[in-house]
Amino acid sequence: MEKLTYSISKEYSHELNEISHKLEQLEKGRVYELSGAQMDGYLATNAGQLKKMFANLLNKIQNGEEGTATHLADVMRSIK
Repeated sequence: MEKLTYSISKEYSHELNEISHKLEQLEKGRVYELSGAQMDGYLATNAGQLKKMFANLLNKIQNGEEGTATHLADVMRSIK
């Protein structure tokens, strides 16, 4: 297996921040079952979202796709 030529934490910083935020919210008990706030979502919903986030991130890494931050930066550069 070849060593990657880029930093995963830099290339996929947006995706990793989304996962980190979701985990922080769960750590704080921000689930409907505990908070009573519908915007927090059920624990099962949050778990499902995390699974999708991890799957999407791993898919991007596996297929050599650029991260969201890089993609957005490219789009912004092309607008000028």
